[in-house]
Amino acid sequence: MSGSSRRLFLSRDALAFAALAVAFVAASSIGAFLFVDDRVERILSQRQAAIVDSELKLLQLVDREEGRPGLIRSIARRVAVPNDDFAIQALIDRNGRYLAGDVDWPSDLIVDGAWRPIDTYARKGVPVLGFGRAVTLPDGAKVLVGRDQSAQHSVQSALAGAILTALAVLLAVALGLGIFLNRLVLGRIDTISTTARRIIGGNLHERIPGRGQDSEFDRLTGVLNSMLDRNEQHIEQMRLVTDAIAHDLRGPLQHIRADLERASLAEDKVPREEAMARAVGEIDEALATFNALLDIARAEAGIGQEAFDRVDLASVVEDVVELFEPIAEEKHQTLSAQVMSMEVRGQGTLLRQAFGNLIHNAIKFSPEGAAIVARLDARGGRARMILEDNGAGIPEAERETALQPFGRLTRDRPTDGKGLGLALVAACAKLHGGRFLLEDAGPGLRAILELPRN
Repeated sequence: MSGSSRRLFLSRDALAFAALAVAFVAASSIGAFLFVDDRVERILSQRQAAIVDSELKLLQLVDREEGRPGLIRSIARRVAVPNDDFAIQALIDRNGRYLAGDVDWPSDLIVDGAWRPIDTYARKGVPVLGFGRAVTLPDGAKVLVGRDQSAQHSVQSALAGAILTALAVLLAVALGLGIFLNRLVLGRIDTISTTARRIIGGNLHERIPGRGQDSEFDRLTGVLNSMLDRNEQHIEQMRLVTDAIAHDLRGPLQHIRADLERASLAEDKVPREEAMARAVGEIDEALATFNALLDIARAEAGIGQEAFDRVDLASVVEDVVELFEPIAEEKHQTLSAQVMSMEVRGQGTLLRQAFGNLIHNAIKFSPEGAAIVARLDARGGRARMILEDNGAGIPEAERETALQPFGRLTRDRPTDGKGLGLALVAACAKLHGGRFLLEDAGPGLRAILELPRN
């Protein structure tokens, strides 16, 4: 047996749980046995009392109608009945002389007709223990009728022994089953713990192995592995963003440093002011990048849903289109809006910023004379904010890259920008419980921001 198996077999928690299960089974079994034994004894006692009462009344009736000889004959016949070792009957006259019966008259018996314990001997010298009633007849004679419970006590003792033996076997089985089940459970827990330690050690690709049994543990394993997949994606995305930040901000920071050095060394006012102005511009650009990343991170984390309110999407689209119309006109592009009345729950400011990013990208990457159309429609219970252009579009193989922070296409790298616009739109869609789609407009690109209408 390996060290791990011994550890599982001797686990304090496993043994404690097994002991608790055994104690529960033992207490339940003993309680059930005592209850059944008490009920059986009550039923037997009631039945025997009824038999004794009937026999006593019969003997009193015989004594009245047939006299003493008839009573003696009746008792003799009763005690002579085969296979009835439980009957107790005895008759003595007023002077205590024994007349009939199968037991000696108990010397300490109180003759009052009440249900009394009987401790005496059979006529053959065998001890007799039981219960019965004794009454005095009209002429002073006394008659005793009862039932011998010696055999019943023997049967109850044998039954108790059998039950205790069965209980011991049951407890042993329960103990073994408890240890087995706990070893099984602890084995699965040990597998989860081992996988967790490997992940903590840096192996993010580790996953908890399942057994394909559709058990509770397999379902838990599936949920935990899904969580680990999601965490790995977030960590990988964080790593990519961190690398991109380091790469994209290294240049601006170096420029800021160089401009500040030039400003500090410049003797003339004009060169110094020009250097300071360039440094301020670089700082503003870096701050804008950080603010965009912060907006994306907040939206990805679901921060801001508590501030949701009713938002008129038609107003959002019209306001953003009106804001960017002058910029489109500078490139001789047409920017138009086709809206309909529609409301959703969300953040109006973030939705304006997201749709503004779409229009800004469309203007920036579409050629002069391009037509850009902003539309609103509804499909499948969702509101759709659509922006369509007839520019170069985005190849399908690169669309997923375009949605990542700093995910710029190879053809767009010579142009200004950090590649954060579409990433913010995707994060906005996630925050609102919707989705962001990029489709081929043939030619051009169709960007769709779907939002639930709730």
